[in-house]
Amino acid sequence: MRKLAPSEKTLFLVLCGAVFLAINLLSFRLYLNMNRQLQSNIHTVQSQIAQGRGIIMMAETIQPATEWIRQHPLPNWTGDQASTELLKFERNEAEKDGLKIIEENLLPPGSSTYSSSVSVQEKISGSFESLIKFLFALQNPTAWRAVNKFVIKSDSEPSKVIIDLEIKQFFLKSPNAL
Repeated sequence: MRKLAPSEKTLFLVLCGAVFLAINLLSFRLYLNMNRQLQSNIHTVQSQIAQGRGIIMMAETIQPATEWIRQHPLPNWTGDQASTELLKFERNEAEKDGLKIIEENLLPPGSSTYSSSVSVQEKISGSFESLIKFLFALQNPTAWRAVNKFVIKSDSEPSKVIIDLEIKQFFLKSPNAL
């Protein structure tokens, strides 16, 4: 093997330096791509953890409500039973509070994913104090009733008012109902 000339040595060193630089640049590019992919994976996992924490926090937040619902379940009725119970209750409460039912209309039953409901639309007249007592008795949470519509007007008599309201009773359909 012969000895290399100085220009050949220089050319060989430049070529080796270029190959070394190319290998280092490719390695650095590979490192940056892997780092970017790792950062993306870390971000994805962090967002999944945050979402999981959110679900856990929401579950902990609604736990008291879930427990309350277990302790106070919706009544199991047929549609007719629910209508009867609602009408009986509102008439008894109105009579107890000295109110006069002017108009009463039973509305068609409704249904949703979790429950069914019946509604009654009515006009009631009486003293303001009696109507407030009536409304408080009506919206007892364990009874699963709600007032959907409420309009209050003054009556021709000075101390009396007329309310126009819609009361909704929620229930579960009884298994023996058609």
